[in-house]
Amino acid sequence: MEVKDKKIIVFGLGVTGKSSIKALYELGAKISIYDDRKYEEYKNSITELEDYISEIIEDYSQLNWSEYYCVLKSPGIRLDNKFVVEANKKGVEVISDIELAYRIWGGDNFVAVTGTNGKTTTTSLISHILNYCGIKSKVVGNIGIGILYEILKNGLDTIYALEMSSFQLSNVEQFKPKIAVFTNITPDHTDWHGSFENYFDAKKNIYKNFKDEDTLVLNKDDKLLSKLKINANTKYFSLIEKADAYLDGDEIVIGNDTFNKNILNLVGKHNIANTLAALLAIQQFDLEFNKVIEAIKDFQSIEHRIEFVEEINGVKYYNDSKGTNIDSTKVALSGFENNVILIAGGYDKKVDFDELFEQVDNIKLLILFGDTKYKIHDAAVKMGVNNINIVDNLEKAVHISKENSSKGDTVLFSPACASWDMYDNYEQRGNHFKSLVRN
Repeated sequence: MEVKDKKIIVFGLGVTGKSSIKALYELGAKISIYDDRKYEEYKNSITELEDYISEIIEDYSQLNWSEYYCVLKSPGIRLDNKFVVEANKKGVEVISDIELAYRIWGGDNFVAVTGTNGKTTTTSLISHILNYCGIKSKVVGNIGIGILYEILKNGLDTIYALEMSSFQLSNVEQFKPKIAVFTNITPDHTDWHGSFENYFDAKKNIYKNFKDEDTLVLNKDDKLLSKLKINANTKYFSLIEKADAYLDGDEIVIGNDTFNKNILNLVGKHNIANTLAALLAIQQFDLEFNKVIEAIKDFQSIEHRIEFVEEINGVKYYNDSKGTNIDSTKVALSGFENNVILIAGGYDKKVDFDELFEQVDNIKLLILFGDTKYKIHDAAVKMGVNNINIVDNLEKAVHISKENSSKGDTVLFSPACASWDMYDNYEQRGNHFKSLVRN
């Protein structure tokens, strides 16, 4: 499909929106922009884009909607947003940059990854292995910059590893990657989707248009994912039983090949699961297995995901700012045996925190801040955690962790919540934590 001379409204002017504007201009589209903020509030942020934009929409009540091909929506904008609802009512499609990229170029070079947790590591590992083995690959989607700009810049001889959030998948129509990975599913983002069922349905859109020849990688250990029945070439990974890729004692097994799990530079069993998923995703590229093992040895932990920050006076500090839900923080905690000082709290996504404290033997001290600090406190006390400090901000949390830690302890910053109460994103929050630890 060509977008030349098509009128497209870009809604949302963050990283995705801005990179999409540049790409669409190069492709010859006529670009209009809309934002929920007044123009005066965002005009300074788009000065470098002025030459690309044909129209700035401020009042859409008199808009001639029939002129427009689609609205290209930034992922975090809800489907019940008034502008989105009005576009749909007027018969104008509201789609994501992922959907538009598929319509323009197809998805034969797309490897897409979704799930509640493990997306970033699995996506990054897939791309790392491919690049290490001589196949050009780029990470796009929920990490990196927008896919439209990356494909325009790098071409179709590149394999695009897409990390896909439920937001991006919520309004899929035609999108179909060649390979899809579904790492796991637990409740998250119910504030955005309205229910766990809606959240799960959005995630399942990753294989919505699959055919028998398309490859779907699923977690056999996940009760919900293991029950899915899909018309696809389905492959399973497991930490507890035999599968297409599985853990057998200390050995990772895939087909007739094995290697020891201790070559991984990643903390926790969940990262073994992520590695198994990545191995199945790259199978069809027929890579030399020894090179794949070298690539895995070479792969380092992702920034903000159980990222080692510093060891100070025998105390190790880990940044897990990407731990934005309960399950992610549980997984992070499971990677450490004892004497963990856990710093948690943040934006309230309307979830119950009792489950976070089902296994609490390794928590030495709990330090809470953010919108959810009292909600997490009450859940922790109910589940038997009593050594708790409540503070106003991350600065005080890190200060208290330093005052109360001793040699051999681990300070784990894993919020179990999104960052939006105090920070623009989890990256900003994680970088703040690292600077506080080091200063």
